[in-house]
Amino acid sequence: MFEQLMQIIQQSGQQAVVENADVPNENNDAILNEAQNSITSSLAQLQSSGELNTLKDSFERDPSTAQSHPAVQNISNNFMGSIMEKFGLNKGTAAAIAAAVIPMVLSKIMNKGGGQQAGGGFDLGGLLSSLTGGGNAQPGAQAQGGGIMDTLSSLGAKFGMDKDGDGDVDMSDLAKMIK
Repeated sequence: MFEQLMQIIQQSGQQAVVENADVPNENNDAILNEAQNSITSSLAQLQSSGELNTLKDSFERDPSTAQSHPAVQNISNNFMGSIMEKFGLNKGTAAAIAAAVIPMVLSKIMNKGGGQQAGGGFDLGGLLSSLTGGGNAQPGAQAQGGGIMDTLSSLGAKFGMDKDGDGDVDMSDLAKMIK
């Protein structure tokens, strides 16, 4: 799933990042990886808060206006801030990259294509399952234990990363680490 997502990001970011003279070539891959991190963490948050279906509905109804959805704006703004901070990009360059990459990638992974998602058969349910440990409510997705988030949560708790003391490592722990 992550490889497919990265391929979609690389295709979408080719012109905005790789062919952008304002982006040093040595930062290309790292910026595209940051896009993946921003998208996956935001989708996991939307899934856990129950807001993902609203975003999916927006893309299915009218993909051309979905980029103005608050969740898309939030993901774009977070990505923009991150690449400005980590790579020293100016606000205009970072905004242009975020505006070109985030909505396009989300559109490709949100729009239905038969039983799976568009973007070369991208399966959003499978991605969310791997992020959330199989606990997603996507139609047709098989719920199964495990997943990357369960593994990371277990390891993180063992290494003292459970900052809120609830027995797992999740976004609330991450937020407490950052503050």
